[in-house]
Amino acid sequence: MNEAQAAFTDEELTSYLDGEADNALRSRVELALSTDAALAQRLQTLDMPVAALRDVFSAAALGAPQMPEGLIPASRPARAPLRLIAGMAMAFGLGVLSTYMLQPGPQPQTAPGWKAVVASYQSLYITDTVANGSQPTEVTAEVLDGFSSGQGVDLSPAQTVEGLEFKRAQLLGFKGKPLLQMAYLGPDGVPVAFCIIRSSGADKAMQSEVLAGMAAASWVSDGIGYLVIGGQDQGFVDGVAADLQGKLG
Repeated sequence: MNEAQAAFTDEELTSYLDGEADNALRSRVELALSTDAALAQRLQTLDMPVAALRDVFSAAALGAPQMPEGLIPASRPARAPLRLIAGMAMAFGLGVLSTYMLQPGPQPQTAPGWKAVVASYQSLYITDTVANGSQPTEVTAEVLDGFSSGQGVDLSPAQTVEGLEFKRAQLLGFKGKPLLQMAYLGPDGVPVAFCIIRSSGADKAMQSEVLAGMAAASWVSDGIGYLVIGGQDQGFVDGVAADLQGKLG
């Protein structure tokens, strides 16, 4: 392991891949990637999605001739085996890869993290999406119990939030990990979502942010990532997040 790679722990690199790294860590990783091809391989072993890998090693990005169709793996969500990375690197040639890494130009694209994906999904919501989606109590209980038993977090208190009307809970997924979405109707019919997923990152205090043009607040506690998102009223979203954080502990 060279000096650049030794500067990062597996937890930090996993946090970068999950889109949970802070700005300082993300900048350090991306700077190291511009000069250290081996670091890109290490990222892959930690769970780099095939789609992102294809972007990094694409013929367009490398300025190399188009890769023969037969060598391009079919798109699928599963992890790419390490031998595939070796095969792709050999196809392009380590010389080409090193040249690319040392030249100025577009940096390797970062796969969107779970918060960015949730924000994109939430941006499709309108008032009717949530207003007409009330869920039977027994179904809600079943969804919450199933998630709670697997992830060790009791979300039943999150059904009651000041200023929001709880509508439903549904189980989604991100990179093979369960992701629970709780949907609410906020003031003036604004859809608001509370999303929860297992996180590999360290605990983080609540932070306000803007995702896909919507107000959001997120935090990480005891290996669980939390996100509240919806509308443009940052103060209201921060208040909802603080209420939920207090209820869940």
